[in-house]
Amino acid sequence: MKAQWILLVVGLLASPGAAQTTAIETQVQQQMLDELRAIHRDLKATSTLQFLLAELQIMESSVERANQNRDALKAEVAKLHADKLAMQSEVARFEDDMSKVTNPQTQFIDRLNDLKDQLQKVTAHEAASSERLEDAERRMKAAQSERDDVQGQLSDLVKKLNTSN
Repeated sequence: MKAQWILLVVGLLASPGAAQTTAIETQVQQQMLDELRAIHRDLKATSTLQFLLAELQIMESSVERANQNRDALKAEVAKLHADKLAMQSEVARFEDDMSKVTNPQTQFIDRLNDLKDQLQKVTAHEAASSERLEDAERRMKAAQSERDDVQGQLSDLVKKLNTSN
């Protein structure tokens, strides 16, 4: 019985001592916690960085497509403008030649009317293509702006990572 009491007292006295942590253990635990937090921050920054890089790649391809579309429309508008000028010149030449003749043949009159109709169609097509070109330029500028925003976010994140290390 006496031995049981001694064991009980020794056990009760030993328990609080085993449960207490020393200052060194607390410091080690704090360092481990700080290291885990730093790892978490790095993982979060890395995943954000990967996301922004993927988004930047998408924006770059979007800008490239918009640029190609704009360039194709510019070429189309330039060709239509050249065609229109050539038709205007041909209509003017036809009208000038017909004014020199007192009784132009009906085939010449029909040809002149056909040329005027074609000129009207080319002019309308040029105007429509010019509108599409303006729209393509707006879309390209919007895509460039979105890309620049993503690049800015990426740059800010890289600066933040560099200052934290």
